This record gives sequence, C-alpha cells and structure tokens, in this order.
Amino acid sequence: MPKSCKVRRVYNKILAAPDVAVLGGVAAAGEEHAVDICSKTIHWLTFIDTTDRNVGEIDKSSRQLLYSRWIDLVNTTLKDNGYSVNIVDIYDSNTSPENCKKIVNSFNCGSEDIIVFYYIGHGTENTGASKYPLMLMGQLDANKFIPLSWVHDTLKNKGARLTVTIGMCCNARQGVAGRITPTFGANYGNTYVSEELSNCIKKMFLNYRGNVLITSASPNESSWACDTTIGPTDYFTFSLLDQFNNELPETSNPTWDSMMESIKEDVYNNVRNNVYIQDKFPGSTQTPIWETHLTSASTPTPTPPVKPKTENVSDKSEMLNTLSNALAYISSTKVSPKERIAMAGKLEIAFDNNAIVRIVSQDGNLVLHKENISIYLGRIATSRLLENVTVVDATGTTNKISSIRVREIYKKR
Repeated sequence: MPKSCKVRRVYNKILAAPDVAVLGGVAAAGEEHAVDICSKTIHWLTFIDTTDRNVGEIDKSSRQLLYSRWIDLVNTTLKDNGYSVNIVDIYDSNTSPENCKKIVNSFNCGSEDIIVFYYIGHGTENTGASKYPLMLMGQLDANKFIPLSWVHDTLKNKGARLTVTIGMCCNARQGVAGRITPTFGANYGNTYVSEELSNCIKKMFLNYRGNVLITSASPNESSWACDTTIGPTDYFTFSLLDQFNNELPETSNPTWDSMMESIKEDVYNNVRNNVYIQDKFPGSTQTPIWETHLTSASTPTPTPPVKPKTENVSDKSEMLNTLSNALAYISSTKVSPKERIAMAGKLEIAFDNNAIVRIVSQDGNLVLHKENISIYLGRIATSRLLENVTVVDATGTTNKISSIRVREIYKKR
C-alpha cells in the first residue's frame, strides 16, 4: 500500500540491507502487499490534500492534529483489546483519484477489524446522484472525481466489524474555497489518555457493528476552516477532536448519532458566528450530514498483544507500520518483561549504534527529548507508565535507520 513518499524512500534504502532482516524479508519489486489479518486490526485510510496552493498549509495542520489528537488515542485504547494498527497515510502528491481507487478496491480485512477512511481536501456537490460529495483528490479533472458514497459502499462490503467513512470537503457546485489561511500553530507536550476517554473510545469503536457515513457539509455548502484553540484546522475536524478529547468522556452512553448531533450544532454555530466568514460570504452555513447503520454488539474478547509477524512483510512501505507495531509491543504492559526486552534487542539491530530517537510534542513541532536508540528501547521495554508509541517519521542510510521521531502516549493518572 502506498504511504508518504518521504518515508517510503527511507525504507526502500533500509530494507535493501541484509542486516535488517530481523524486521522482515522483502519481496521482489512489484509484488503485492498482503496485510496480515490473523489478529484484530484497526485500519486507517487517510487521504489529505496538502499540496493545494490555497488550502494545503491548513490541511497539513489538520493532518497533524487528526493523527495526534484522535488516531493515536484510538490506537492506544484498542491496543488493550489486542488490536494491531495498519495506517495508510496518503498525502502530498500521492493524493490522487488513481491511488484512492486502487487502495479502496484492493483493500482486505478480517471480520473483527475496524476501518476508518478520512478525506481532507477539495470537494464538490454530487448533483443528482447523492447528497454526499465528490472528492477532487488533488486534481481538477471532473471525470476523475471520486464519490464519497462509492468509497463507503466499497469499504463496508469488505466485511469489517465497523466501517466509518468521513469526507471533510466542500459540498457545493462553485469555485469558492471555504477556507481561511492559517496564521499560527500550537505546541503541546506528551499525549495523555484518561480512563474516561479510553472507556468512551471502547464504547464507540467496540460496542457496535455496522457502518457510519459522514460528510462535513450539506449540498450547496462549503466547508470552512479557521484558527482554533488547538491550531489552524477545519471546523468539522476541530469539533470531532473536541468531542473525543473533551465532551464524550463526560457522557455515560456515547453514540455516533448523539456525537454527530453535537458536531452539527457546533460547526453550524461556529460558521454563523464567524465575523470574517459572514462579512465576506453573507449567510454562509455549514451543516454536517451523516447516516448510521449500526447494531449493538458485545466487545470483542480481549486478546494479548500479538508479536509483529515481520517475516511476512512483502511491501517496503509497510515497514513503518511494522516498526510502529513493534514499538507498541515493546511498550505494552500486557506483554511479559522478558518478551518486551527480547523484542527490543531484536529491533535494535535495524538501527545505527548512534541512532537518535526524538520524542516530539503532540503537534509534532517541538522536540521534547532526545535519546540514543539503545537507551530508548531499554526505557520503553521496562516502563509501567507508557501506554503507546507512534512513529511519526524516520531517516536512514542505505543500511541502517539513523533516526526516528515518535510521539509517546501516557495514561493520565
């Protein structure tokens, strides 16, 4: 599966080296990648247009916030139930209709898996066909626009336990880009997961079977963005993150419908009360729409974390997921100390002796701490406070990984 070109180039070099075989064998060029689905997996398919001259910068910020303030938190919580993570992170020039169609069509999963698709970029009304928009996917050829409803219908037929499809884009037939250029970003320290937030995530993601389709604006509406209290992003993503980080943890019985009712109200009010928007585009509104097809379900039986099956990796770009899952295994308190330390020793072989680990802030813009790889692996293999580690980026030579950037997630005490 394609991933960000920067990471792919790095791992292409690293995986060519025979002395990192501990991370997995590499198949011949062009061989299909097959996700190991023997364990429960949550799959994230994010397509974000970060190169557009008008909205690219704000979409970069939205991507960072989406991963650090939602995806990381969900992955950390579901890890306790035995879920591994598969991230397909498409952005920059890789955001294209061709990549979207190929990835969605070829995607496979297990019956207890969870799929979340999230698009951020330009969109337009799917006139006469659907109330859900067409996604431009980084280009302007109308013949190649991708219907959000097609993505949802295709993914929900893959047979996963839960499928959530979200389109954050305009839904109007006009050329006005409903965005405002960002002016600043916000730095945060480490990420923390409270018990209340963890319980909320489990209820939303593990207590239902079925599918959810969401888009950020109704037909003939634009989707707007502005500076927010967490940094520049679009109003819909901001409201979604606010729900999971602040509102839902205080709710005894959160549901997708009740959450979307709150998001709908927040987004509508934010746009109507934005003086700049109303001055430039009088009467503008934004009203998210959605549909849920869900049945209550018992939480899957918790299973111990699965040791990453690195020997079956057949696609070089999949190595970022492998590295993230390996670090998640090493940091898991549900794995015996002996196993955690043993995996740390195996993983260290893939790094330069002087490789540096940079622990970054929640938004990724601030380095909080730096450690040698040996010291870092030893620390997370014996920590009782760390909940999860997410790899943000990696660099290396032709033979070894020389540095990685990670976010650490801790349980709030």
